[in-house]
Amino acid sequence: MLRLLFILFIFQNFLFSDTTIIAFNGVHQSFGGFGNNRVVLDTIQFPISNADYSEIIMTVDLDCPDGGCDPWDRKAKISVMHLNNWYEIGRYVTPYGIECGWSFDVTDYRSLLRGEVPLRSFIDTWVQPGWLVTITFDFISGIPQHRFSIVRNIWNYDYIIYGDGTNPVDIPPVTEYIPNDAQNVYLRMITTGHGQGNTDNAAEFSMKFHDIFLNGSIIYEHDFWRDDCEFNQCSPQNGTWLYDRAGFCPGDKVLHQDFNILDYTTVGDTVRLEYVLEDYFNECSPNNPFCVNGVTCSICDYNNSGHTEPNYFIGSHLIIHTESYHSNADTYFTISSDHQENDLINIYLENYVPVYGIQFKLDLNQIIGIEISNLSFEDGMSGRAEEFGWTMAIGEADLDIGLLVIGLAQGTGEPILPGEGLLTQIPWNGSNYPELAGSMIISDLEVSGYFGSELSSEIGPPLYLNPGLIIDSPILPNKHRLFSAFPNPFNSNVNITFELSSKDNISINIFDLNGKQVYTLIDQSMEKGKYNLGWSADAYPSGIYLYTLESASYIETKKMILLK
Repeated sequence: MLRLLFILFIFQNFLFSDTTIIAFNGVHQSFGGFGNNRVVLDTIQFPISNADYSEIIMTVDLDCPDGGCDPWDRKAKISVMHLNNWYEIGRYVTPYGIECGWSFDVTDYRSLLRGEVPLRSFIDTWVQPGWLVTITFDFISGIPQHRFSIVRNIWNYDYIIYGDGTNPVDIPPVTEYIPNDAQNVYLRMITTGHGQGNTDNAAEFSMKFHDIFLNGSIIYEHDFWRDDCEFNQCSPQNGTWLYDRAGFCPGDKVLHQDFNILDYTTVGDTVRLEYVLEDYFNECSPNNPFCVNGVTCSICDYNNSGHTEPNYFIGSHLIIHTESYHSNADTYFTISSDHQENDLINIYLENYVPVYGIQFKLDLNQIIGIEISNLSFEDGMSGRAEEFGWTMAIGEADLDIGLLVIGLAQGTGEPILPGEGLLTQIPWNGSNYPELAGSMIISDLEVSGYFGSELSSEIGPPLYLNPGLIIDSPILPNKHRLFSAFPNPFNSNVNITFELSSKDNISINIFDLNGKQVYTLIDQSMEKGKYNLGWSADAYPSGIYLYTLESASYIETKKMILLK
């Protein structure tokens, strides 16, 4: 019980004060007798909401294990898993054989740093001493400058061979959509060059400029040369730390560069981004048939010491600040209905990339008040699906499997191009049944891209079918308020009551004690008034749960106990 109370105390501190998360504490990363520990992974529990934090700072500290630190400079990066993809949130290069540390502002990655998050630390070390790595995250309380941030992976390559005609550079263009309410849009580039002893001493010691194209035109020249290595605070070191390099200095964090995209496009547009490396041919390559040892270069073969293959380590994101919530996924589906008529189910789609196939189910299991067999549905109509010549075909409604919806491209098979808005409207006879209540949600979603590639997706909150949520009250509230759940403790079913002092976009989410979000009770715009919602916890184990009422300017959390 004391442990549970302590966790609850920590949870409340997550919401109202600065919070420090120690992700890794002196983790030994090395290669040798202790095994291959160049990569370490763990799942980190971050605050379930970071809406009340103005900044998020990640600090990396390197200490020397017994036997001393790795004597060489090694590239390293820290990444988090989100939507089954890794996102780089910080890169550095270890110093030559001494201890050091750095702080990274990772506030723009706030949408990735909530709840349970897999965290990965990589150091490209090949020796036994290695490093003792400590990584902490400081969540600084305050009003964030940008509450909503989208992060889209663009180009991420650990090893791009440079200047070898037998291995040509292949960095494909990327097409992305800019949401209508975008306030800032930046292409964030993190590029470092590696390899030496080649023509121009590329790519580590060679100053090259790469081009950023938007919709076929050059908009920026990427100059990432570091000419300040001798001023490195992590000094003095061993080795050649004083020498300037392509994108990094030994014993320092890698500095990202943000390129403003809205200077060259507008919100609601789709952009085509390209990253083109400066022309270069490495004459000092074993793949160059005309390379002669001692003539063309001192040596043509790579030897893993003075002559190593030129390559680039490239990471990039599209960082988008918006006025409202958007998903980081390729596609985001939401469901709504006109509560005045209740005869159309509206399906909305936001997609950053072209969509070539859609299939999902409407889960009808939470509908109450009538027999499911009394409901009838028709094929989808209007919306973006119709605009692009698609048919949204409806299957038979079944309580066990739900209502199957399949999107089919007709004619020439055109995709649904990037954009946002109403996808389709599904007519149904729900308005014939005033006793109809409960909820409906999209499930079993499958979305395909070009040539059947799987696109990432996120599903919005359920559609609540009970129009009588408002409880009549002679007293109008003067502030938002969340009430205690009733009954509490409860067995399977519980009521949650709240008041809104004004019309607002609010959400009520339910979490377990690990901070994992287990259910969204509601997430929509609601009028001023007092409301009551029910939650059926049949599918959840006994235990303590936390429920949170949250809006742009308000958050309150309470606990309830499920006993079965």
